[in-house]
Parts: sequence; structure tokens; C-alpha cells
Amino acid sequence: MNKKTQFGKLRIEGENPVNPAPGVWMMPGFGNTGVVETDEGLVLVDMPVQSYAERTMGMLRQKLKDPVHTVFLTHGHLDHAFHLDPLFNEAKRNGTSPPRVIAQRNILKRFQKYRMLSQFHEHINRIQFNIPEGEKAFTLPERNPDIIFDQTISVRVGGIDFHAFHGLGETDDHLWIWVPEKKSVFAGDFVIWSFPNVGNLFKVQRYTLEWAETLEAVVAREPEILIPGHGPVIKGHEKIREVCLKFSTALRYLHDEVIKRLNKGMWYEDIVHDISLPDHMLDNEFLAPRYGCPTFMVHGILRQYTGWYDGNPSNLLPPKKTDIFSEVVALVEKDRIMEHARQIKEEGRYAMALQFIDMVLAAQLDAKEEQEMHLLRGELLDILGHNEKSFITKSIYYRARDRAMEAAKS
Repeated sequence: MNKKTQFGKLRIEGENPVNPAPGVWMMPGFGNTGVVETDEGLVLVDMPVQSYAERTMGMLRQKLKDPVHTVFLTHGHLDHAFHLDPLFNEAKRNGTSPPRVIAQRNILKRFQKYRMLSQFHEHINRIQFNIPEGEKAFTLPERNPDIIFDQTISVRVGGIDFHAFHGLGETDDHLWIWVPEKKSVFAGDFVIWSFPNVGNLFKVQRYTLEWAETLEAVVAREPEILIPGHGPVIKGHEKIREVCLKFSTALRYLHDEVIKRLNKGMWYEDIVHDISLPDHMLDNEFLAPRYGCPTFMVHGILRQYTGWYDGNPSNLLPPKKTDIFSEVVALVEKDRIMEHARQIKEEGRYAMALQFIDMVLAAQLDAKEEQEMHLLRGELLDILGHNEKSFITKSIYYRARDRAMEAAKS
């Protein structure tokens, strides 16, 4: 039986290579590596994070001995495009030609950004994935691609055609690959067995409507095999159609609901609290909010089409929030605020209670009061994390919980 494990943003399904059709393989990892056999060598799609790269190489060589001829990078995230050295090191050891690497042009700007902001990404990835101190949270790309393209590229390797198409989705440098001889699509993170991660609160713009359009273009090819960026292989045209259209329907629904409210003159905060995805559009198999979630997507759509102003002139050039909190606590006795926080926690209003604790922590508290509030904050964050489904949300709550508990001890 295949073993399911949790690693980072999505489950890894199985420990062994998957061979869904003659000459087509998937090496499961974080993320997946697709493989096509040709008469000139292997064509690979993506390589996983550094800690999984050698594992992927082991699975690859367990089944296939041909040299790697070409590598497509579906997009420039570290779990798909950073760690190619094992392929080049193998070619050098074996005295074979190194593989050529193909990617969409925007990957070059992405890699440049990562190199410029490496410490920032180390910081935000540690929070997003709840990575312990002392463990590396972000690495840098090992090499740039050899061949780049803008909208489409077609290459023929060993008698097999590979057609790569640029699409906007989780990144602006994303591509997907259609191999007609194998009736196979390599989708990268356009399909990840989770609610699409548009609106990632730490990362740059992601694209909702364009993601839906790409999935619909995939369906139009009528593939029989789909290799996703994360999660198990999807087989059969009807199943692939079902999955892709589930995704695109949810993406279009939230996109259109945001646009409708923007055109009515509604402001950011009101829109976020006014929209939810109908329950029938979610399911535990494909669209569970394991990583992204519908509320994040609403934020992402708003960020794509609007600015940061929320419609309230009080927030145009406001004082710091902690200074506002200090003024409120000076006006209302801190004991009353602390007691109110305890009371609404007991009522199950955990997010609201957290706001009042943040307020009172901005005031001057004695050591005992401060310890009590940090402990209460940690308890609330633990409850909120436990109640959430999204891995990102859980990671943020649990990391903040640990910090609150540490503060209570100091």
C-alpha cells in the first residue's frame, strides 16, 4: 500500500515510481517529477526540493537507465526548479552530454528576485512552512535555464513532440506541457490536489481567471494522463475533465463575485467578508483547502485589480496600530479589556478575543499580567490553528503560538 506523508504544502502520495502509460512516469516527491522515455534519452519535467532530489534520482535510476536529454521547468519555485545539480553531476560522472533546461522567460526575473531577497524569503518561508530555527528554510536556484521562450515552444526529442505553453497561475512564469503521442499533460502546479493557492499572503501576485483559462485549455486537448505538480497521477479523459473543470469553476466563481462587488463600489474589507465559496464547489478529494483557501483567493483577486486603500480616510495616513491600542487602554481600564478577552474566548469567539489581547499587550502590564495574556494568546492561537484546514494558516497560527508561549516564560 502506498504511504501518504505530509511534507510542506501538500501530501506526497507513495514512495515508488508510477508508470501510468508506456514510456510515461511520475517520481512522487515534493514536488513531483514527470518523465517521458524517448529514443534520444529521458525528458524530465521538474525536480523537487533539495532534500528530495537524491531520492528522486534513486527512483529514476531504479527503473530507467537512459541519460537525461531535456528538462522542462514548469515554474520557478524551489520545489520544482532550483535543484538540478544531481542531473548534471550524473552526466559528468557518466561522460554523457548534460541535459538542456527549458523554461518560460519570466523565470529569469524570478531567480534574480530570489537572489536579491534571499534572506527575506528565508524569513517568510520559515513562517509559511513552520520550519524550526536552525533548519534551512530557503535555498537558491543552482542554475538558469539554457532555453527560454515567451508564449509557446515545441521540441522533438527521440521522435516524440513536446509542446510547452505559457500560462498565468501560481506564478507568472508557469508553463504546462502537452505530449500528444502519449496523450499526456504535465501540469505543474496548475493541478495540486488542493484549493488553488491564489492570494498567498507572503508572496507576489498570482492569477485567478488566467489559471481557469489554462485548465480549460488543458481539457481541450483531451489528455488521458495528467501528471500534477503535487499529488497522485490522474488517469482517464473524463476524470481529468472533471478535476480541471472543478478547479476552473471555483476560480471563475470567486473572480466574478469579486468583480461584481467592485463594480458596485464595495470596498476591500466588505468584499472579503461578503464572499464565500458555495459548499458544493468544495470536495475532500480535489478542492479541499489543504494549502490555499477561498478567502486567500478573494484577497488575491482584490490585490490584482485594486490598490491598498480601504475606503476609510482614517486609514489613509494612520498612526501605528499599537499606538492606537495604547490610547484605547488608557481610556478603558486594562482589567476590563483583559476580562472581556477571557469572556469572549469562553464564548468561542477566538479571533475577536485575539484582537483584545493584542490591544492590552500594547499597554504597560506588570509581569504577572503580561505572562497571563501571552498564555491566553498562545491558547487562542492553538485553537485557531487546530480549527483551520489550510497548511499555511495552521503554520502561521502555530508558529505564533510557540512565540507567545516562549514570551510567557521569559
